[in-house]
Amino acid sequence: MGPEARITGHCNLLAISCRSDPSSRRTSYSLLLIALLSIFLDACKEAQAPPPLRTGAFSAVFAGRNLTPRRLSLQIAYGPNLSNERYFMYVPSSYTGAEPYGLIVFTYAGSAARLPLGWQAVLEARKYIFLSAENAGNDLPRPRRLGLAVIGALRVMRAYNVDPSRVYAAGFSGGARVAGLLGFYQSDVFRGTLQNCGADFYRTVPVVDATSQIDTAGNAYGLLEASAEEVRQAKNVRFALITGTGDFRRGNILDIFHGGFEQDGFQAKLFDVRGMGHDICDGQTLARALDYLEKGS
Repeated sequence: MGPEARITGHCNLLAISCRSDPSSRRTSYSLLLIALLSIFLDACKEAQAPPPLRTGAFSAVFAGRNLTPRRLSLQIAYGPNLSNERYFMYVPSSYTGAEPYGLIVFTYAGSAARLPLGWQAVLEARKYIFLSAENAGNDLPRPRRLGLAVIGALRVMRAYNVDPSRVYAAGFSGGARVAGLLGFYQSDVFRGTLQNCGADFYRTVPVVDATSQIDTAGNAYGLLEASAEEVRQAKNVRFALITGTGDFRRGNILDIFHGGFEQDGFQAKLFDVRGMGHDICDGQTLARALDYLEKGS
């Protein structure tokens, strides 16, 4: 029965009551007001019911006020106007909202955002939502890139049923370095990292395998700035560092893993893939990395 029919029915019943017993008019009017208020509230609930959430691959724009995490970092710009930003999203076809899914927030080295080759089947099987900001490449300021990842993650966590213990920062090359920074600067949101061919550490590490200490922009490679508290909090994060025998950054990543993360007792695992170049890992390696991030082994 719709609101109009319910109103008509209540009015007819109350009108009969008033004619048959004039002394009950005041009570009847009160009941009518209560009935009308109830119908109005029901209609508001129907009008505010959220539309079904999309699944599959699509482009998303998040309108409205930005969300911010409980803990703020001076290294992150939390103020991008998200109505001017576009994200690529992939939501597994099995998602209904009945159970929580994981979330992977990926930062690319370039401006385009897409689903990495071979990842779709793993996301479907392991029940992960994928999010990647467009126009967040290496040529943009680092605080902006960090902010787009954090704010985007919070918006997806608000809209979808997401397991907060399975929210991971991921990326490729310079984007992998952004993911690593998020493990230090925003460890209250990101509980793990998936770093394809890029890494940094909060202190210098011994040079054993690296052949260059300069990045492609001519800056020093592999060193991030972090407070003692950020370092302490980062030890609650699991870092998955991925490289391959054909990766020109392999030496840097080996040094950062062994002389940094491993030496200082961080939760970290190295995935050194035979034949992999400076590229995003395949689905098989992704699954192995997720095993580690989820279980710590």
